[in-house]
Amino acid sequence: MSENLNEQTKSDAQQTEACWQVYRPQTWLQHALFIVAALATGCVAWFFWFSEEEGNRWFDHLRDVQFVTESVWIVPAPVINIIIPMVTITLSMLVILQLRLRFFPGTEGTGIPQAIAALNVPDGPIRKQMLSWRIAIGKTLLLVLGLFTGMTIGREGPSVHVGACIMYMISKITRFPQYLVQRGLILGGGAAGIAAAFNAPIAGGIFALEEIGRSFEKNNIGTILRTVLLACLVVILFRGTDYLFYGRVDLNVENWPLRQWLAIPIIGGIGGVLGGIFSRAVVGSTRVINPLLRRHRVLVPLGLGGSLALIGFFSGGESYGSGFAQAQSILMDGSEYPWHYAPMKALASYVCLISGIPGGLFDPSLSVGAGLGQTFQPMLAYCFPELDPTAVIMLFMVAYFSGVVQSPITCAVIMVEMTAARFMTIPLLAVSIIAYECSHRICRTAIYEALAEIFLGGIREREKTRCVGPESE
Repeated sequence: MSENLNEQTKSDAQQTEACWQVYRPQTWLQHALFIVAALATGCVAWFFWFSEEEGNRWFDHLRDVQFVTESVWIVPAPVINIIIPMVTITLSMLVILQLRLRFFPGTEGTGIPQAIAALNVPDGPIRKQMLSWRIAIGKTLLLVLGLFTGMTIGREGPSVHVGACIMYMISKITRFPQYLVQRGLILGGGAAGIAAAFNAPIAGGIFALEEIGRSFEKNNIGTILRTVLLACLVVILFRGTDYLFYGRVDLNVENWPLRQWLAIPIIGGIGGVLGGIFSRAVVGSTRVINPLLRRHRVLVPLGLGGSLALIGFFSGGESYGSGFAQAQSILMDGSEYPWHYAPMKALASYVCLISGIPGGLFDPSLSVGAGLGQTFQPMLAYCFPELDPTAVIMLFMVAYFSGVVQSPITCAVIMVEMTAARFMTIPLLAVSIIAYECSHRICRTAIYEALAEIFLGGIREREKTRCVGPESE
């Protein structure tokens, strides 16, 4: 009896203390900083969108400069319009990598691997090399430079990284509960980055749990949802309540005959295998390029930039940029692109990813998926004549994307939120899961997790070298 009374007294005391916590100035400061950081993450995602729009406009201008007279040029103006983008992207690769290596180490790649790696280390100096104001500023600067120079990169991964930096750094201003410092704030910032970039709040929350945290965070789920909500409010403020990433797609599978569903495993298998091959190639090549880049800081960037220039030349310029415009055009307008668009865009994305320049893979991967859908649509139309071409495009986008990132629930949900095609939810989930299973057979470790291990291993190796260096001398 006495033990029960003691327990009850202890519980009452804890509840009383929790009530008094609400009135403490530190609690109000925590809430204020949290709100400001979440809104700032939404503003960063909007700024990245604005930079991508303006960057595409500027690079298209470089590709279509109108000269007053051609007599002053040794070569014709159309040739100049091909050469200028090629020289620009080659030299920009050198400049971005030099800045990254010299001033902003830790900003490389999409940024999602850094968020994952940060969750796997305690709060301290190693985490500081992944999440800091310096990294947030550097990531923003280098991403914008890449968006204005035609790099085949997306803006969504950097939104995750910068969002995680912003949310984590408020813990340096005032004390937060340990579970928030260790995981909650980072997960919330990452979720908000995805949600605000795509205006996909549900997918943002799922991605934080499925890919970044890789577990259900019961203690942190409220933090994740609040951060996503505040970040998406910024998107609604700037873009409107009816903003959809690609646009509204009206599809209904209610009248699909049974045989049409047989197309789903075919699409899932093709997209999953190709996505798995891409992921495995990126992970394997990154392990080779990283040490070469540290030893040859000029030749390797010039080689990578020159490769992007050649890909741009052979693709007729379609490999430049994130690929959002092409994916939207294929999905919404039924625009026709040549069969080599998808492999060229995938190859350009591969070069950018292994180079380690700040930039994501969401947009390029979705664009490659749209190109694959257009390529395989005639064959599927022959086998399944009643299958809507737009449905084929959507299914291939999700299948390839799921094959690359191996986050099947996120890939399906994000496509539904980007197009408002809620009646496609079941087919998209089915094709995404099949693609994941096929990809996992080829690339056993998901691309973000593998890149996080490479990144964290590089940091620990540098720390070990720094510690033993003076002793060896």
